[in-house]
Amino acid sequence: MFETQYNEEMEAEVRRLEAKKRAEESGHPEWENACASCGCQLAGTDNRLCQNCC
Repeated sequence: MFETQYNEEMEAEVRRLEAKKRAEESGHPEWENACASCGCQLAGTDNRLCQNCC
């Protein structure tokens, strides 16, 4: 059980760091996340692409 929770937390942290990196690469280090395709701002860290780029 502990291992499952740990894995989920680590996966969430990896998603957060990847999202922050995309935002920085799009020229907006103050954003939490940016679309991997067009670079627009995204809410949350669960998605890599905006609705227009999906």
